[in-house]
Amino acid sequence: MGERELAWLTLEEDLRARATLNVTALRTREDYAFHVLDESGNDLSDAAEWVLQGDFFEALAVSPASFLDRVQLHHSRFRSRHLLELAAHSFYLNHPDAEFVLRAASLTILSHRYLEKPADSLDGDETARVAWLLAEAGPVTAAGAALVKAAEDAGARVDWRHVRWTVSLATVAAHLSLYDESYEQALSFFELATRHTHLVHYAKVSALNLVICAFAEGLLAHMLGRNEHALAALTRGVEAVKPIVQAQNLMENVWVLGDLQNVLKASRQCYIALIRLGLKEARVSPPVIDENMQIELGEVRSPLQKIVLAGRVPALAAHLARHGAF
Repeated sequence: MGERELAWLTLEEDLRARATLNVTALRTREDYAFHVLDESGNDLSDAAEWVLQGDFFEALAVSPASFLDRVQLHHSRFRSRHLLELAAHSFYLNHPDAEFVLRAASLTILSHRYLEKPADSLDGDETARVAWLLAEAGPVTAAGAALVKAAEDAGARVDWRHVRWTVSLATVAAHLSLYDESYEQALSFFELATRHTHLVHYAKVSALNLVICAFAEGLLAHMLGRNEHALAALTRGVEAVKPIVQAQNLMENVWVLGDLQNVLKASRQCYIALIRLGLKEARVSPPVIDENMQIELGEVRSPLQKIVLAGRVPALAAHLARHGAF
């Protein structure tokens, strides 16, 4: 596979073998070129399709038609996180002309693999993968935002998938940008997500991301001395509750209500942050918040607290500590 020899086997029916592959070491499209050679070095790849079976080979061959089923949809995707990463990365490299939705979904799924890991545990290959993801996320999120804007400018119905995957990719890219304290880049991704808050009725699944991004956007903007930006972001995080609730069918399923609980918790932290950062008057009569209330990162269902506790954002952590956050 690429320059890596996985195994030499005598071709027999039902023969099985095990090989170990570091998926994060695969970086280019050429790395995913898979060949079957005989002992003389002749390429048998075209004749071997009937021999090569199983999830590994299926992951390498994911197509635009099969991507959503095998990589994105929870009930039908590969169970192994390694196969998910292999499939998403190889698909993205092998299908540069795929539609925006599939390319954005590929990068989002890959990004989640790293946000799910302990924030202080990434090795060299994983750090290189994150840097590559962020480099790709910039133009892909910009393309998604352009598709949304074009529809709005034309007075046409916005494709909900364009909103959903623009917001999703911007959200994960923003949090990954914090891994090396790229605060300006993170702020740009957070803002790219929250500028689509008014479209939540198209993409209800983006509701929580829109509020957690507003929360983080406000904290970063304040740290960078941009108080008006911080005020606007945190206010948007509070006021987003109305359109988010209005967009939902509350009787659809119990998970809708669970998601709204998380939205309200994050929105509440946006309000508390407005007071603790000095962006809104802290009235005492009648009181706006209890005098003991502080910003609680753990109340916001996002990777932010984990990133702070891992020591990856010392400047942000110090700024939050000065304002009573924990």
